[in-house]
Amino acid sequence: MWLIIDVNYHSVLGIIVSAIMTIYSGIAPIEQLTKMHNRKREVPISKVYLEVQAALNLLFIILTFLPLGKYLFPFIENQSIMFFMTTLFLAGILLCVWSEYRIHQIMNDQDRYHKVIETFKKHQQ
Repeated sequence: MWLIIDVNYHSVLGIIVSAIMTIYSGIAPIEQLTKMHNRKREVPISKVYLEVQAALNLLFIILTFLPLGKYLFPFIENQSIMFFMTTLFLAGILLCVWSEYRIHQIMNDQDRYHKVIETFKKHQQ
């Protein structure tokens, strides 16, 4: 949505940053889909994406309150929209942290589905 809105406002900086993140956000799910055929647990692209997204959200919170923020987010016209966007960025950071935690659990066989998967594998043989 951010890309579409920035195109409408002709915000070059916003278009570039949002286009890069839109493309990158499409690559991480593709990596997840390959896990159906590739049984490796590692998801390095997804991990880097989540770290970059969380860092960018933090940066965007700061930029929202600075004059440069108008170039990235030309649709922020008043303080209530500014605080709404800040809330969205904070929610995004929390989702990234939670997703990183879930990946960590899966990598260390601590997720709640590990026992179910192991039981299924045992009965398959």
